Amino acid sequence: MKVILCTHNSGGVGKTTLAVHLAGILARRGDVLLIDCDDQADSWMFFVGEEPSDNETINKNNDVHVITNPERISIKKKKKVNIEQYDYIVLDMDTPIPNIVQVIIGSEPDLIFIPINKSHKNKGSKKNLAATLDVVERMQGRVVKPIKVMIVPLGIEENLIREKIKSFPYKPNDLSVTNAMRDLDYIIEDAVYEDRQYIWEYNGYEDTQDYFEQLLDI
Repeated sequence: MKVILCTHNSGGVGKTTLAVHLAGILARRGDVLLIDCDDQADSWMFFVGEEPSDNETINKNNDVHVITNPERISIKKKKKVNIEQYDYIVLDMDTPIPNIVQVIIGSEPDLIFIPINKSHKNKGSKKNLAATLDVVERMQGRVVKPIKVMIVPLGIEENLIREKIKSFPYKPNDLSVTNAMRDLDYIIEDAVYEDRQYIWEYNGYEDTQDYFEQLLDI
């Protein structure tokens, strides 16, 4: 089982966009569970199309199984989900405390993706990215296995990100900045939040499937 965490300390930078598209790619490779740890339940809404009810645990009507867990509790104990049946687990959450993934599923992440979009150009987003990398560094310090960390520029030049993180005092080991996805402006937001479609399902955007495939093969 491979555990993938999509995280950032800021809202609106593309966590859900990245999480649902990575889950969609992984569903072609094996069984996927996506854990939505956001109160807004945007990942759940993408796959299910309606708000989760209070007693709803997991939706299994899609290639991707999805569960809401904004309380960040152990899904083994509280949600009674057998995570061993999955090949991949994707978590969509804002910046976790160092041991929160261990609490939720009993295992540390193998890959951490930190998305960045145009909102990064303001000073607050730069500060929050620094804080996110600080938390991830502390997470790495508490585990034995290596964790690969990738900043994913969504419609913003990757060299701009590389320059900014040079000044950050704390950065995780094995940190890289991936190639940027081309600027899709509001189209990808409409795909995720309005049409509930993967961006590669739009005419003229089929190439984006290769982009997300490459992220997982780095």
